[in-house]
Amino acid sequence: MKLLFVTISTLMILIGCNRPDSNPELKDPIYADINSTLGSVSQELDAEMKSLAEHEQALKDVVPQTGQVKFAEKRVFESKARINKLEQEKTYLELKLTARLKEARKSYLAAFEKKESWPNPDEWSAYQAEKSLRNAKRAWDVKERMEKANISGSVADSDASSAH
Repeated sequence: MKLLFVTISTLMILIGCNRPDSNPELKDPIYADINSTLGSVSQELDAEMKSLAEHEQALKDVVPQTGQVKFAEKRVFESKARINKLEQEKTYLELKLTARLKEARKSYLAAFEKKESWPNPDEWSAYQAEKSLRNAKRAWDVKERMEKANISGSVADSDASSAH
């Protein structure tokens, strides 16, 4: 009896039905990255909201005609601008997360039907390259580029060495 049970159990495990995962997005690194970015933006937004409340209270407590009113107003203005930017970024990430959820499920089912591996590592590397370019510094810094290229010295040094 035990032998029959063990044999049937082993066959069930080996032959068992192969169903697709109901939540494939949990295995998707792109979805996880967007979700973690959304979490950090939400935390920044909460911190900035608290900061705004502190700045508004400081504005109320400022003594008039001391010159501190402009500084307090500037801090409130900058905090409101940062909150606006963070709210926009949060909305963008929420929409992007929803779109990625749909895309991940669709691509997972296609890969499951073709018996291919999922998630695609090429897609992850392309996402990382795009993200690094999106977050790259947009200002030109000659010194930083020279250090990165491992070039040292000034223009006068290079002119003197090329003359010899």
